[in-house]
Amino acid sequence: MPPKSDINVRSSQCFMPRWVTGWAVIGSLICIWDATYVLTRPRSMAKGDLFHIFYPYAKYITVDPLYGNLQNAFVIAQSWMNYVEVTLTLFSVILYHFLGRRNSGCLLLLIASVMTWSKTVVYFIHDYFERPLHPQDLPIKIETWEYLCLFIIPSSFWIILPCACIWSIGRQIIKILNSSNDKIKSK
Repeated sequence: MPPKSDINVRSSQCFMPRWVTGWAVIGSLICIWDATYVLTRPRSMAKGDLFHIFYPYAKYITVDPLYGNLQNAFVIAQSWMNYVEVTLTLFSVILYHFLGRRNSGCLLLLIASVMTWSKTVVYFIHDYFERPLHPQDLPIKIETWEYLCLFIIPSSFWIILPCACIWSIGRQIIKILNSSNDKIKSK
């Protein structure tokens, strides 16, 4: 059995599960690609010199016309927020895994996950209310299955996984804070 002081140190440290780290890194790379597509338009669009990097978006903009609209400030703003979230997320992984600042890394990832989750929910709400207002902006008529497979399902990962991160890490932070409060009260 480890010494008592060792148990107290471990119980006061947040644990970042492997799947959370994996999601943080992979999700960040996808967000960098996505934000870069938006912020380099029209160069990243068909006939642009960067199109070879972003060719899947040629199909995606048929289901999400906001990505094809060069003047849409909402998409531009959410892309800049992607960079902020990615910076926080990757810094949280560095803090946790490379600098040994486990609690700081977990707290920063919790903050970034809340940002990612809320931004994605706002994007869904915006799409729900905006799409019927501008049916003429849809480049072609899309099928329901295309909308589900190319927009709803992939975008849902940015709601489900950040929510799971919030749950996993948030519970630990609350437990650590409650434990600290109990220690203070017992003194």
